[in-house]
Amino acid sequence: MRVPVLTGPTGVGKTEVAVILAERLDIDLISGDSRQVYCWLDIGTAKPARSVRERVKYHMLDMVEPTKRYSAADFARDCRAVMHRLGSEGRKFMLVGGSGMYIRAVFRPFFEAPRPDPELRAGLEKLDTPSLLARLRTKDPARAAELHPNDRQRIVRALEVQEQTGRPMSELLRESAGRQPFEPAYFVLSMDRVRLHRRTDERFDRMMSEGLLDEVRQLSELGLKPDSDVADAYGYAELLRHLAGEMPLSEAVDRAKAKTRAYARRQLTWCRKLERARWLEFTDAEQTAGQLHPEVRRVLDSPGPTTG
Repeated sequence: MRVPVLTGPTGVGKTEVAVILAERLDIDLISGDSRQVYCWLDIGTAKPARSVRERVKYHMLDMVEPTKRYSAADFARDCRAVMHRLGSEGRKFMLVGGSGMYIRAVFRPFFEAPRPDPELRAGLEKLDTPSLLARLRTKDPARAAELHPNDRQRIVRALEVQEQTGRPMSELLRESAGRQPFEPAYFVLSMDRVRLHRRTDERFDRMMSEGLLDEVRQLSELGLKPDSDVADAYGYAELLRHLAGEMPLSEAVDRAKAKTRAYARRQLTWCRKLERARWLEFTDAEQTAGQLHPEVRRVLDSPGPTTG
């Protein structure tokens, strides 16, 4: 079954376009955002508003508490379950989001990895990230090349799997690929860099005016820490540090905006590696949706294997 996937950098207008397409094509939307799965992270993740979710069926939102670990493998498992269920119900759908690692995991399932070994992980955690990456480049260069140099969590996991199984994680992933019931058809929204940076900065200012600081304060009361995996996106970590008295609000906002711009660049780098992706310059939501409408419809109507 071919699945349309609408992706691109943060702030480019993916959700706006997707909602228009969902209403015109009568399809469900599945979030491909690694942070929208968490409850209570609403404003800072640009989670679709309740009014939107009353008009369009949206899946993979509010799946887990923010203090819980939820990996790309967890996301892929739950997302595929949603896709199988919708397919069996005769519903058509589109995946929309910019979390490349998580989206890729949906269509490239993870192997049955061994459970984390607390003693082994504790030993790895004592090393700094550059040292861990250097070790991974020696033991599994293919996997090291796939990961961002600062992606400490996945670097540690790759080393852990290699130590436990005696085989490179990249090799295990290739073996597990096989034929899958879902095939992605990627549509990438892009935008001039200057305009995109302006939009992301303006969006963060809008989030602040909508109460993002209060949202972060409530998350802090729930136990969310600046160094948690969940906080490492969308400015949550910076605002948590502001609330802890580590930096003034203006500095926290500036750092959050800079990190968002850097994240958008990494997303575009991931998108450029996609094979046979259809790139489209975002103009405005209505016009862009109009351009995509016939192409997305063709994907939805294309034959493919049953979802079983």
